[in-house]
Amino acid sequence: MNVTFSKNEVDKRHFNSLRINVKTTISKTPSSRIWFAQLKAIILPILYVLLYLISTMFYNNSVVYYVIHGLMGITMVLIFINLVHNAVHDAIFKNRRMNRIILYFFDLIGGNSFIWKKRHKFLHHRFQNILGWDSDIEQAGLFKIYPHEKKMFIHNFQPILIFIFYPIFLLNWLLIRDFKDFFSKNRIVSKVCKIPPMEYLKLFLFKLFFVYYIFIIPISNGVSILNTLGAIFCMFVVGGTFALLVLLTPHVNSTNKFPVPDKKGKMTSSWFKHQFETTNDIALNNWVSRNIMGNFNFHLAHHLFPKLNSCYAPEVTKEIKKYSQLNNLDYREISLVNAFKSHFDLIKQNAKY
Repeated sequence: MNVTFSKNEVDKRHFNSLRINVKTTISKTPSSRIWFAQLKAIILPILYVLLYLISTMFYNNSVVYYVIHGLMGITMVLIFINLVHNAVHDAIFKNRRMNRIILYFFDLIGGNSFIWKKRHKFLHHRFQNILGWDSDIEQAGLFKIYPHEKKMFIHNFQPILIFIFYPIFLLNWLLIRDFKDFFSKNRIVSKVCKIPPMEYLKLFLFKLFFVYYIFIIPISNGVSILNTLGAIFCMFVVGGTFALLVLLTPHVNSTNKFPVPDKKGKMTSSWFKHQFETTNDIALNNWVSRNIMGNFNFHLAHHLFPKLNSCYAPEVTKEIKKYSQLNNLDYREISLVNAFKSHFDLIKQNAKY
């Protein structure tokens, strides 16, 4: 059963009007804005490689070795939110081939660009917060996120378990989740793609290369297996915790809806309205959020206009706010602290029912 959204002429006019306003606003922004976004496509991969090379100089100093791996974990996430997340929408360079090159760097740091592109563009962006269709929520695994989802015994303990499992979600993503999506027919991604044989080969080659430079090379140079695994774990935990600050709060909390289609797969809302119902922004607008965090907090702008580079998100969000106030649209913006509180409220609520 496919999911389809209702057609609403008023919402269609709203979206077209908003799109015109946004296009006008973007045309007035300085060209240096996108240049800096493109510069990061060079700087961040170089930073990751440099950190790795520096780590090889401290094989005999466990503390420094662990710290550098923690920084590598943060850099992995910065590459994802600033580069990969834009490149998958062809939003860094006008040349699509250049964007694909950026995606290949995601493979080099342990991800899989093919399957993530399918998950992100064709599932999460089309069907966010819809059970059985949003691949981002699927990775929650043993946690109950959807209020209407069937409760299991383990869900009683999820307000405690999240503090154990959330920090290692990056480990699950890179070393477990991708393989599940490739080899399990029950995964959501199987609804939207058939995986070419060449992609299976690329999966193993890139994963083996990642394991080789992150695990085999240190051991070959005298680092104990325990210290090597400890550094890798540090990289995943630090990177995963940092990623949660950015990725966790725009959709999955008690302020957003988790709409259910009818028996024929029809949603009651239009696609345009669905974006407002299931997405909130985070009230941050400073140098760090704009230039380091990839403007991820302006998340509604990204879902409405994914082909725009995130560097334009602050201006686009101003237009969305203004248009929403004039037309009584349900735009929502909450603080980061309240967003995490709202997420935890959802987790506790779903543990009860």
